[in-house]
Amino acid sequence: MIDESHVPENATVSGGNILSMLAAMGPFRKRGEAILADHGIPVVDLAAWYPLRAYVASLRTIGVKMGPNTLLQIGKQIPNHIPLPPGLDTFEKVAGSFGPAFDMNHRGVTPGAITYEMTSNRSALITTGTPYPCEFDRGVIQGFFQVLLGTRVTVTHDEAGGCKNDGSRTCTHLVMAPLM
Repeated sequence: MIDESHVPENATVSGGNILSMLAAMGPFRKRGEAILADHGIPVVDLAAWYPLRAYVASLRTIGVKMGPNTLLQIGKQIPNHIPLPPGLDTFEKVAGSFGPAFDMNHRGVTPGAITYEMTSNRSALITTGTPYPCEFDRGVIQGFFQVLLGTRVTVTHDEAGGCKNDGSRTCTHLVMAPLM
């Protein structure tokens, strides 16, 4: 997993991102709030901005204490709580939206942390260079397609490109939509 020390010190994340984490934790929300507080985020407001390093550290702690499936579920909630670019109504537009959505909800980080390449009209490779854990990114991808297009996609990790969980700076995911 990428260490939060790679995150610029002044980088921030929107409150909506953090609120999605808490929403995804359901009955374990209080535990999530305690983990955030332990990392310096005692209260979360939708309109506020918070240190990205603290949020990444909180997600790392959740991954260790609660497991990768919790990170996946948290990621799936992201599109329900953050501003998204308008007009996302096709597979390709959604595949191309991750970078702009990341840029809209983060400050002080280099733009372009997420790229995509269409491999067919129903599949794409999405490469994430965010400081977030791999499972979190995979959940975000699944959540975007579910919320924006009402479709479940298969997201598999392209091991050839390395994995953030093993120290790589990026993860590449093959995203495939079912036949309509």
